[in-house]
Amino acid sequence: MVKIAANGVDGFLKKPPSDIRAALFYGPDSGLARERMKALALTVVPALDDPFLVCELTGDAIKSDPARLMDEAAAIAMTGGRRVVLIRDASDVVFPIFADFFAQPVGDALILITAGELAAKSKLRKAFEDSKIGAAVACYLDEAGGIDRLIDEGLRPLNVRIDRDARDYLIDQLGSDRSISRSEIEKLALYAGENGQLDLESVATLIGDSSVTTLDDVVYAMADGDSRSLDRALDLAAEEGTSPIALLRSAANHFLRLRRVQDHCASGMPMAGAMGTLRPPVFFKVKSRFEAGVKRWSARALGEALSLLLEAEAACKRSGAPDWVLCHRCLHQVGALARRQGARSPRPR
Repeated sequence: MVKIAANGVDGFLKKPPSDIRAALFYGPDSGLARERMKALALTVVPALDDPFLVCELTGDAIKSDPARLMDEAAAIAMTGGRRVVLIRDASDVVFPIFADFFAQPVGDALILITAGELAAKSKLRKAFEDSKIGAAVACYLDEAGGIDRLIDEGLRPLNVRIDRDARDYLIDQLGSDRSISRSEIEKLALYAGENGQLDLESVATLIGDSSVTTLDDVVYAMADGDSRSLDRALDLAAEEGTSPIALLRSAANHFLRLRRVQDHCASGMPMAGAMGTLRPPVFFKVKSRFEAGVKRWSARALGEALSLLLEAEAACKRSGAPDWVLCHRCLHQVGALARRQGARSPRPR
């Protein structure tokens, strides 16, 4: 098989080729990887809580006991039917085990694996892409179009309508984890009720205590140069399972928005009008901090910060890279850059 193209994933999950014995779901969006693993598993078994048909393992478990994979793949269910073996949090260290399986497959169980970000040169990823009985599916962070569709899917059952500003805000906040995004949208739909309406204030309030807020906490602490708050926000992000790449991308997007407002102000537009051009709009609770950032950061410093963030994201994508260490170091470097900006006199009006 090969790497499944983005436009072919839905079809693959609904009706996988009959000769597929193993599939790898990898990438920074762990929620999307879990969701796709479940969807493919349910094409073989009626439910995932059946102990006779479903076996759940971790990458560490098969690393410590390499024979376990072959044993589970060959096992016969006492109740009859084809089995599914789910392996979570795998990495390149289990590559030799799967290389042996692909060379001499046993049994008929469907083996499904989730992993984090794997570079193109990853041995595990390449093994699945090259095998005739394997498949590799990338699970990247949802882009705006994907979140837009997810919102429609989540609100449609109750015929809930959502204002444009509220939708834009939601698109900007969600995306770091598919399962969290879906859960947040379902919560909004239940709040609005059948035939209900969602506005910006209600959306912002309802998701304000979720992990999405953690992204803003990290970004603003970094941009303000507040190292203590940044450490606290990063600790919380790690506890919630937020992807380091999602943090770096959110930080880069924040600086691009600052630069856009600076450009408008430089052409004579008042600050309020310049900020009003942003989509999604700046959330009212952080407008003063955003405006302070526009005034604090010079164009040169913004460029330097963006370079640091983009380099850190590229480094995180390399196989085996300590992504949290790289992310933590980069965000603190940008925070130090913010402190050096001091109280720069603003040109924007």
